[in-house]
Amino acid sequence: MTPSIRLLAAADYRQRADNVFLVTASWPVGLPRRSITRAHWLPRLAPAAGLMSWLQRDAGRWDCFCDSYWADLAANPARWQPLLQAALQYGELVLLHDTSADDPNPAQALAEFLAARLAAVQWQAAGDTLASPVCYAAQVEQHGEV
Repeated sequence: MTPSIRLLAAADYRQRADNVFLVTASWPVGLPRRSITRAHWLPRLAPAAGLMSWLQRDAGRWDCFCDSYWADLAANPARWQPLLQAALQYGELVLLHDTSADDPNPAQALAEFLAARLAAVQWQAAGDTLASPVCYAAQVEQHGEV
């Protein structure tokens, strides 16, 4: 079973847990510093400030933003590997963000990137039993899973 990734606004965070990570460049206003361990604040995972300001000028740039952000993440696996390991260990990963509901959310782009990486890890783990997704497409369509 694929671990789940959940997004949560930092303002709504109440309970300290090992599977919760703050993925913002700066500490959110109103979130007490003791509410999350320093090891679980990963500001290096936030998109570059220039990329964020470029996206905020036009939300229609979302797809291009994701491509740029994902390329940066793919080139720097040490930045996101702890999240992948936590997701595999706990079965759920919670990403805290400080984005308002009206703004494009880079934590969503990060969640999509991590979900793809988790799927790849699981595909590799099952590699001895599955040859390719195409070979099993009929089974997936018929039964919903292999």
